[in-house]
Amino acid sequence: MHMLIRNLKNLVLMAFLFLVVAPVFAGVTLRFSPADTTVDVGSISRLSVVCDDTLDLRTIELFVEFDPEVIGSVSGGPGTLFTDPGYNLFQGFELTEPNVWHGYCVVMGAYDFVVSPGELLYWEFEGLVDGVSPITSVSIVLVAPGSIIIPDVTLGSTTVTVGNDLSPTQNNPWSGHSLDCYPNPFNPHTRISFTLPEQQPVRLKVYGIDGRLIATLVDDTRGAGLHEVIWNGQNDSGQVQASGVYFYRIEAGLYSQVRKMTLMK
Repeated sequence: MHMLIRNLKNLVLMAFLFLVVAPVFAGVTLRFSPADTTVDVGSISRLSVVCDDTLDLRTIELFVEFDPEVIGSVSGGPGTLFTDPGYNLFQGFELTEPNVWHGYCVVMGAYDFVVSPGELLYWEFEGLVDGVSPITSVSIVLVAPGSIIIPDVTLGSTTVTVGNDLSPTQNNPWSGHSLDCYPNPFNPHTRISFTLPEQQPVRLKVYGIDGRLIATLVDDTRGAGLHEVIWNGQNDSGQVQASGVYFYRIEAGLYSQVRKMTLMK
């Protein structure tokens, strides 16, 4: 009997110590910063994932969905919360699908961790065409020291608006321009055509769906009228590109436009 009572006391004491020592997490809400941001076509902007709660953290892993026809992924990495202390980090950033970016960061070292609030991850993207892209969290994992997965973590959605609010009158300098390609889809090459109302410096470039520059087709001054350029599906180094979606972008005076084309093999 005495042995049974002693064992029960030990169990109660262990349970009490676990409740005292083990971290207690309420629901954790992360946020995008800035919220509902606006970027010009062709400009690169930055979106941060921020934690405002006080937490001990070793790991973040995040999958976020976006519209690849409106914005293109450029780069990403750990936020200042992880980089400022100077810890050794295991980190990565990639596109797992054309419309999903994946970022992660782990503090290396058995006894090292960071303490929020602060910036956890950042993502750089480029505005491709006028439009609005919802930015939505697909999944998110936060891990505290001791390999404890923090429960009930949420990340609210936001939007990225590409373009501006110029009125039709203000857009008049763009009149007389055009941009198109044929055939589309294409294999092995397509003919990109553009029209200029007057002699202007012109830059015509091809980008991958992840925002990488693939090829510069025009970078000089062209006269008024219709112009045509052939893209043979190769980058500037002559390497044949894989099948998929690509974007071609023109800048001519105040005119800037991006359109989509598909290489099929």
